[in-house]
Amino acid sequence: MKHTYKLFAILALPFLINSCEKEAPPCSGNCASLRVDGNVINKLDSTVASGVTVILSWSKSVYISQDQVISKVNSKKDGTFNFTSNIDTTYFSRGYFLTLRVSSNNEYSILGYSGLINTEAYFFDPNAFQNIHFEVYKKAKLKLKLHRSRNDSIQSFSISHSDILPDFFIYDYNVVYPQEGEINVSTVADVFTKIRVIKTLINGVTTTTIDSIKCLSNSTLVYDINF
Repeated sequence: MKHTYKLFAILALPFLINSCEKEAPPCSGNCASLRVDGNVINKLDSTVASGVTVILSWSKSVYISQDQVISKVNSKKDGTFNFTSNIDTTYFSRGYFLTLRVSSNNEYSILGYSGLINTEAYFFDPNAFQNIHFEVYKKAKLKLKLHRSRNDSIQSFSISHSDILPDFFIYDYNVVYPQEGEINVSTVADVFTKIRVIKTLINGVTTTTIDSIKCLSNSTLVYDINF
């Protein structure tokens, strides 16, 4: 039996297609000193977020270019970060801009639709990246277990979830021929995650079910879906 899968990934716009990076060459001319400092917090409760990677890089396009990483550090135990980098200012005249961003890790998630996760500079300003406040979320793990419990004829079947924005659903599973199995989902800890299941039968009848569960950090919650 042929299976058709449609996969959807909701990403922060600045990284929609560009996920490649390389190290920028050391500055050898037209160098300027750039001071970077700020902090990273858990946006949900305003507590400090340590161990989050902060990256300063040259970018040329939000879609197809490869980032050139200038510096990369982790936020300290108190959530702060600070460093100084020498940059080649001729990059600006070559169509590049500076990007300062945070990345997700095993403990924290970044959401492109909630929280400051990157900032940019299109000309040299020594104060452009000072006192920056990045916002991340505690990560929780959700395991969706799919069980085929009926013998109806399905035309399409989808599973999606929402976390911080209750009506903004991210597709986790969208297929023509659903099968039993497991789907691992990353969501935000300590908030109610909505799980939406939409099933359309061959006869055109569509059923939609929505449930809410709260996932905790440092644990995996198992949720059963019968279809």
